[in-house]
Amino acid sequence: MTLWELFFTSKKTVPPHLGTWYFLLPTSLVIIAVLSIRFASSKGYRNFWYWGQLIQLLIINAWYIAARLPLSEALPFYHSRMAMWMILFAPNKTFFKQYFALLGVFGSIMALVYPVFYPYPFPHVSSVNNVFGHWALLANCLIYLVRYYKVEKGDTWKICRMTLGVNAIIFLANLLTGGNYGFMSNPPVIGDHGALVNYLIVTSLMTGILILINQFVKYKLKNRQLIN
Repeated sequence: MTLWELFFTSKKTVPPHLGTWYFLLPTSLVIIAVLSIRFASSKGYRNFWYWGQLIQLLIINAWYIAARLPLSEALPFYHSRMAMWMILFAPNKTFFKQYFALLGVFGSIMALVYPVFYPYPFPHVSSVNNVFGHWALLANCLIYLVRYYKVEKGDTWKICRMTLGVNAIIFLANLLTGGNYGFMSNPPVIGDHGALVNYLIVTSLMTGILILINQFVKYKLKNRQLIN
């Protein structure tokens, strides 16, 4: 099998096994988080991750089409994938984009602390997409939060409503396609408790975590402004 075939094959085997290399994923998140906060004002750094994210999305979606993946897998209804598109194209200085930046931070951390790979050998495009895509997502979301984060009145309630709405869309997508978007049909760790219960559990956990991330970002940026 050539490198091109290995990268773009549609023949399923088994997911890549990271073994002792696993520790590099959480470590990489810390490094990228520090660099993204430090160099958020660097146009070159911002452009690298912006265009890297866009190219990554175009490649993976082209592969979805070429491999004829079913609608249960190929639609953009995973939380991280939704955040990738929003952080690239949603208007700046809106709570809508700010919410997806918070969601992207959460999603990128979860994706690389608890990685779930497609059943193809490394370095398949899906594996590279999972790793590089979430690196770029974390970088772009943190850059956005450093540059544009705004304290909103009633932000906790807004996060609750947004999460309920986003997860309702994903819930409906799963019902229509039979997919596991947002891992709500078969959530990792907590297991499957039925579609509606899964929706309530995942939404409750996500809402709580996003509120905590929002409070942390708010606290850090306020302290930074005081120091400056």
